[in-house]
Amino acid sequence: MIRVLVGFLIGALLTLVSSVAAFAAPSRGVVVVLDTSGSMAPDRIVVARQAIATYVGSLPPDVQVGLVTFSTQPSLVMAPTADRSALLGALNTVQAKGDTSLFDAVPVGLSALRGISERRMVIVSDGEDTASRSTVDSTVGALSGSGVPTDVIGFQYSDESLRRIAAAGGGRLLTASDAAALAAAFAALAVPSPVVSTTVAAPEPVATPAPAPPPVAAPVPGFNWQVGGLIAGTFLVLFVVVLLLLTPRRSAAVRKLEQHLDHYGPQRPGEPEQESQAAQTAVVWTARVIGADQSNRIADRLELAGMKATAAEWTLLRVCASAGLAALFTLMTTWWLGIPLGVAAGWFLTWLIVRVRTTKRRAAFADQLPDVLQLIASSLRSGFSLAQAIDAVVRDGTQPTAGEFSRALAATRIGAELEDALERVAHRMRCDDLAWVVMAIRIQRQVGGNLAEVLMTTVTTMRERAQTRRQVRTLSAEGRLSAYVLIGLPIAIALFLFWARGDYMRPLYTTLTGIVMLVVGTLLLVLGSLWMRKLVRVEV
Repeated sequence: MIRVLVGFLIGALLTLVSSVAAFAAPSRGVVVVLDTSGSMAPDRIVVARQAIATYVGSLPPDVQVGLVTFSTQPSLVMAPTADRSALLGALNTVQAKGDTSLFDAVPVGLSALRGISERRMVIVSDGEDTASRSTVDSTVGALSGSGVPTDVIGFQYSDESLRRIAAAGGGRLLTASDAAALAAAFAALAVPSPVVSTTVAAPEPVATPAPAPPPVAAPVPGFNWQVGGLIAGTFLVLFVVVLLLLTPRRSAAVRKLEQHLDHYGPQRPGEPEQESQAAQTAVVWTARVIGADQSNRIADRLELAGMKATAAEWTLLRVCASAGLAALFTLMTTWWLGIPLGVAAGWFLTWLIVRVRTTKRRAAFADQLPDVLQLIASSLRSGFSLAQAIDAVVRDGTQPTAGEFSRALAATRIGAELEDALERVAHRMRCDDLAWVVMAIRIQRQVGGNLAEVLMTTVTTMRERAQTRRQVRTLSAEGRLSAYVLIGLPIAIALFLFWARGDYMRPLYTTLTGIVMLVVGTLLLVLGSLWMRKLVRVEV
């Protein structure tokens, strides 16, 4: 199991390295913020579509272009993407109606540019803001702190608000009086020469503005320290986990025994310690945090699952797995969705590992029980007592039955009744057959009888039931396989699309409608899973 965990962690490290490399690679993006209020209908919106389409076609292929529209409310129509046909298709569906909410649309455009190295925003408006909840001062402040160059085109309109927005973004303010002037304005934006204010009109020539200052490179946005800190912390946590798993450690009893034996062997002064102090310290601190009671409960679950890790080691491993998945999901989506989703996924997957191993161990115990009871019955017929017959099962060494019956014998050595100890084993392993056997043993002790004969009859019944159960499982295999496919197919397709077409899936977790659809789809998937599990489960 440790090799599998080490392989998983090394794979996570490699994935993070590639993700960080992709994150660090420079990317370029432009978001066009288009006024779609009622004043743009019916002719202005058509002219704006044509001018934007020409502008998008003139951009280099590696530049991602997004589209934000604003009327009564702003809307992210298309996140920044390099797919020009998809963008133009979304642009052609835009309709003009409602009021103007320019100030509310600027933060939406800035949010769409998040994660892109070289960013720029172009705003097209034909009238005064009438519906925004934000003010021009808050919009100017958001632009000033973002470092995103913002160009503004006033279509047959210009006022102080547009000038302040362009100045705050370090961009240009242009005005256009008709379709040709609007196309000329977009053509001017394709040339990276900053101008404070320019008026574009057609067909009259444009007056030459005052000499502009020397060209200044657009400010590059700073490194995202939240993501960087999360990645660095994840690397540190995963490094500690790998150190814990790869460094050989010995228990206190083993070290004490080695120290005792060293008195009788050759002395080796100055021999280096073969354990990691950092690993021991991390485990000790984890044990202090979870406490004695919680540690005992975790240890019981791990022992029931047949896992050799201590409670502190397992808890530390769960924390590290959650941190690693949170970093991966944050790189794939956003921090506010990736962190809680990663923590929940890591905690659930580790819980699922214990649950599956416990279920398999209980199933193995139930499968071995008929052979164990037959061995006990044979021992009773040979003249052994019941305790001696169970001791023979323990010495046989077949797990997990040997370990569980060993617990029962250990309980009898400190004063517990054998029947009570066996009943606790039946409850611990959730084995109804063993509970019925314990009841038969109690009755035999009270009224007498041949216990070996009773056990052999029980063994025959259990084997017939197991055969019937296997036959039912074979007949229901097709239904169970269909359930697995129907449950796993949407999850697998969603993960593939998130990896291959992140822009296409982004509205699913960045818009309210998409989040509602995601939640409803998850609930329906869970309900369908429970329903199909009920249909294919047959009690024998």
